[in-house]
Amino acid sequence: MKNITSLEEIHQLIVNNKKTFLSILFIFYKCILFSQSLEIINESDTIYIYIDKSKKHTTVYKPFNDNHPYNTNYLNYKFSTNSFNTIIFASNTYKNLDNYEKGIKNDERIEKKSFLKRNKDIILGIDFFERNGFKNTFNLLYKKTIYLIDKDEIKGRKIKVKQVRMSCLTCFEE
Repeated sequence: MKNITSLEEIHQLIVNNKKTFLSILFIFYKCILFSQSLEIINESDTIYIYIDKSKKHTTVYKPFNDNHPYNTNYLNYKFSTNSFNTIIFASNTYKNLDNYEKGIKNDERIEKKSFLKRNKDIILGIDFFERNGFKNTFNLLYKKTIYLIDKDEIKGRKIKVKQVRMSCLTCFEE
């Protein structure tokens, strides 16, 4: 009987090592995929942010209550897990008051649903911010042109894509 126990032990050792090997292989594979997506994001000059208000830590609110025409379409989209991990994407018809006075509007367009599949490598959601850290993600994106896709504004096969400004009040603290 001792031989059988010994063989069972050897078999168990092999099975346990397979699991360890497969786990290491899976982690390595995930790291390669993850680094490739960071490389694509780093090389791209335009990034898309996907907002789903039903997801945890995602809110949308109107920051101004006045009747100034500049503030009519002003919305803030916020990813926030706490006060130190908060990034706001400001959406408005105009980038700033100077552009409002000159009549220069932010880019806003309608895309086909295939747009999501075509640009999946540069469309980021809250999970990307949580996985990479809010400050690291902000530093990766702050010089890029950023567009926002609000899940609530996807109608049938049409997707509204609008240019936004990104801000992070705690990302510059050391």
